[in-house]
Amino acid sequence: MIVGTAGHVDHGKTALIHRLTGIDTDRLKEEKARGLTIEPGFAYPEVGNSIELGFVDVPGHVRFLHHMVAGSAGVDTVLLVVAADDGVMPQTIEHLQILTLLGLGRGMVALTKVDRVDAARRRQVREQIAALLAGTPLDGAPLLEVSSRTGEGVEALRDRLWTLAASQHAAPSRAVSASPSTASSPRAAPGWW
Repeated sequence: MIVGTAGHVDHGKTALIHRLTGIDTDRLKEEKARGLTIEPGFAYPEVGNSIELGFVDVPGHVRFLHHMVAGSAGVDTVLLVVAADDGVMPQTIEHLQILTLLGLGRGMVALTKVDRVDAARRRQVREQIAALLAGTPLDGAPLLEVSSRTGEGVEALRDRLWTLAASQHAAPSRAVSASPSTASSPRAAPGWW
């Protein structure tokens, strides 16, 4: 299972993947210097023989949108990242629109940087996210509150992702119809998260 990040610049996508996997997906010298993802980065954590899991970390800056689109190709599951202090921002919306156009409807939401805000702000941003996702393929997706700095919620998110990857590995392969008009798209199947 390949999990792809999505979300606005500086909402903590790379830090979260690093916290989940121990792998820094920013590999370019310029990315390190700027503290900004420029090209898609990849992480393949060792999670056991029964689980196949990888992460694609995409840039959130509008100037690198073409890299976000390229990095999202071949993704099975979306991890939409929204920072609790900023809330829903322009690239949050734009990335969701792109994912919808690509037919990616399986995923979850990570509400990051929760250590920076109080409970009222967390609730407010959760409501923003629910309103944003209403009527989209990610409507009703699980939302987990996390902090890459303190570790809050990271283990719960890891458990969800690893369990989902294990269930996908164990699931029988789907038969594909020879007729495109009757073939069902696994990404469009409900309840994939």
